[in-house]
This record gives sequence, C-alpha cells and structure tokens, in this order.
Amino acid sequence: MNSTYIKIDTEPEYDRIMEEILVLMNKGEVNLSEAEMQKIRKMALAAEAYEREHYYIKPPKALQGMI
Repeated sequence: MNSTYIKIDTEPEYDRIMEEILVLMNKGEVNLSEAEMQKIRKMALAAEAYEREHYYIKPPKALQGMI
C-alpha cells in the first residue's frame, strides 16, 4: 500500500480489497485517520478500474435498450 497506485489483477485480490474497504467504511468517516482516508481512496480507485475492465456493460445504442 506504500505505492501511489494499486493495481488489482485477480478476482481474489478484488474481493480482498472490497472487504478492506468495507471494514474502513464501517468505522465511519469521522473515525478514520488521514492515512486510512488515503488508503480507502487508493483502494476505491483500483476497484473502479478493475470493475471497468472486467464488469463493463456497454451503454445501449437503441432507444428500446434505454427503456
């Protein structure tokens, strides 16, 4: 976690990161240290990047797909 960027390569890594995010979120924002706030931000950005790559759903092109 010392690096400025976290890359998630596997589903088990993603699951572990999501569990760690949940633990920090359950503490409550006012109870997090500055280091924990930075850590949760890095992990959330990494999780978003992983989700975009592995769970991306193309937006519909036809009106029927939007309804």
